[in-house]
Amino acid sequence: MENDNTGSVFINGRAQILEMFQYLEPEERERLIKQIRPRNPQLAEEIIETSITFNSMLNMDDSDITKVLQYIKAPILGVALKSLNVSGQRRVLSLCDREYAEKAFQVMNTRLSNENRDVERACSRVKSIISALSKKKMIRL
Repeated sequence: MENDNTGSVFINGRAQILEMFQYLEPEERERLIKQIRPRNPQLAEEIIETSITFNSMLNMDDSDITKVLQYIKAPILGVALKSLNVSGQRRVLSLCDREYAEKAFQVMNTRLSNENRDVERACSRVKSIISALSKKKMIRL
């Protein structure tokens, strides 16, 4: 039996599905997850987990964003907020208490020496918190 690896490319369907879901609109992603969940709950949860980004926060209810913010230090939030547009920044900061929001805002408006790396790290930290809270069913994505 010959191995039919056209062009020596191995196709991993699961990995391709997970990657594709990162590019879908939130409504479309949710619709497809609802169809997958009854047939394969484990795959549905894996898709949800791998498709979480810092921007996923903007698709959450205000109460869930507030829960996430309880686990993030203001400076980290401030750095991560640099990746959002102004309306997203305002929405998140409006859900914080005043002192916390002022600290985050100050950091957000501070120029960093290695800004791209720091923003990526801060977003990754927030993403991991969102993922952990979602796994514990403390927030809904």
